[in-house]
Amino acid sequence: MFRCHLLVVMAGMPEIAVRAMKGADIPANCQMELEVVDSLAALPSMAERKCAAVILNTDADGDTEQFDAQFGPDTRLIICSDKLDELSPGKIARACRVWPLKGIDKYWPFFCQHLLEDLYKQKELWHTRNCLQTVVDTMPGFVWFKDMEGHHLKVNQAFCEMVGKDMAEVEGKKHYEIWGISPEQYAEGEYVCLETDAAIAANPKPTLFQEQVLHSKLGLRQLETYKAPIFDEDGKMIGNIGVAKDVTDEYANKERILLLSRTDDLTRLANRRYFYQFVDHHRSHSGGALTLCYMDLDQFKQLNDTFGHQYGDAALMAVAELLQNAFPKDFIARIGGDEFIVAIFAVPERKSLMYKLDQLYEAAREFFNQDISFRGLGMSIGVASTDQAAVTLDTLLQRSDDALYYSKEHCRGHYTFYEDIKEEIISRRGNGENNG
Repeated sequence: MFRCHLLVVMAGMPEIAVRAMKGADIPANCQMELEVVDSLAALPSMAERKCAAVILNTDADGDTEQFDAQFGPDTRLIICSDKLDELSPGKIARACRVWPLKGIDKYWPFFCQHLLEDLYKQKELWHTRNCLQTVVDTMPGFVWFKDMEGHHLKVNQAFCEMVGKDMAEVEGKKHYEIWGISPEQYAEGEYVCLETDAAIAANPKPTLFQEQVLHSKLGLRQLETYKAPIFDEDGKMIGNIGVAKDVTDEYANKERILLLSRTDDLTRLANRRYFYQFVDHHRSHSGGALTLCYMDLDQFKQLNDTFGHQYGDAALMAVAELLQNAFPKDFIARIGGDEFIVAIFAVPERKSLMYKLDQLYEAAREFFNQDISFRGLGMSIGVASTDQAAVTLDTLLQRSDDALYYSKEHCRGHYTFYEDIKEEIISRRGNGENNG
């Protein structure tokens, strides 16, 4: 522990008491400085010195009226007198001990030893609390200690900044007092950590939680909160300690990185890799029904060669928007170059799907005709469906691709259903492809 310095003043005390004080045992890390004076008036200025205790013979010097002004409210006062029944209630209330003066010569060592031990413990407790407060204040996150009723017994400065209040307005207060809400709103548990407190009480062990709070300056913030129970000497839970890290920006960065890894830079649609991940995951949890609309832009290379890649990019972004408008509830990906795919996790009625595709073509023609550079563009689409989980995604992709290229060869700028050309494709390949 840190080195402890105790300044003790003895005013008007008998020599035997002074000798007992000087002979008292103190811990190795403790240094006692003793000031012996006839009266408080004879004491040098205490302005720059922190006094731990004053032992005052009120029979010789009864002036305690200015005691707090001279020494401060934290200095302990020990009153010694043979006229104990004449002490005023105010003096007794201010004193931490009242000692008689006569007939106790053999007790002075006992009195002095126990006083110094108490003063040392008080100083040690102050150092411990100061160290604890320093630790929690220098931690980068929010720290708090709470009892079972939700009173915040100790918090750090970061916590005070979060709630927008001074420490004096926070310590000892409950959640609803700190957050400025009614007890009824507090009972609803929104943004005030109520549920996680209850979880720790029900299962008292260190636990990591995800919580949201309303920061006084930054608004809604995402926290990772590590809470641990605090027990008394009998093993009974008496509260918890919480340490929270603001991970709002970290989560946002993770989301951005994840989004970038899943999306096409130009169109912001899903990329090929995420298309496979998402469709496989969805089918494994929701059944095997799936329809793929595989689309390719006609005359796209000619557009790039004639007008430049910036026009090609503009066309791709426009097509992405057209697909999102036509299939707002379905999963759309750009799987490379000028190729797009729409995944519908169902086998829609053909008439309904044809209506959507016709609407898409209508919107595309209208857009392509708005600019001379796009007037040569068109779209060919191949459609394949299955309601069987045994038909793999790769198989269905191949079928939609076959239908797409049938469109490009026989009816460019239109759509083809794989079911309509299946026999021709199978015959062409000369094998008995499994029907799904």
